[in-house]
Amino acid sequence: MTLLVSRAILIAAALSFVNAIGANVASADDWRITTAGYGPVKIGMSVDEAAQALGVKLVSDGPIDEPECHYLRPEPEVEGLWFMISNDRVVRVEVNARGITTKSGLGVGDSEAHLKEAWPTIEVTPHKYVAPDGNYLTIWARDRKSAVRFETLQGEVTSFYAGRVPEVEYVEGCS
Repeated sequence: MTLLVSRAILIAAALSFVNAIGANVASADDWRITTAGYGPVKIGMSVDEAAQALGVKLVSDGPIDEPECHYLRPEPEVEGLWFMISNDRVVRVEVNARGITTKSGLGVGDSEAHLKEAWPTIEVTPHKYVAPDGNYLTIWARDRKSAVRFETLQGEVTSFYAGRVPEVEYVEGCS
């Protein structure tokens, strides 16, 4: 009887531990791009805070020449996911592969028509380099201090990013 009671106590303790951990883990629906960031990573976090929130290291693909603006990616790599860093702060999250979407389910490969249907107030402007064959489609936060911006070519989303102004409006990475 004592062995049964000990096992029951051990199982109850293990379940309590798992539930406590689970309370701190974001659900899959929360791991989306929004004007505020990506999943637990919020725009404005330090690199250390972002890495801790993700539970992985953030690394560069080479030497960091410009601390004012550079890119980091998760290690292990998540295909197509990059963080723009300015002075040790996350200022923009970029996606250039299928699989990661916005909270509305929009992502690489979607059509401009689908974006316009999902967000009738989306702002459409000509792409700096590929217009008239491409556009920027931007969903602004209410305060217009951040946004999610999609880049298209021939009517299809090729990449998108979320971040604060002015970085979300940069057209050549860090410029």
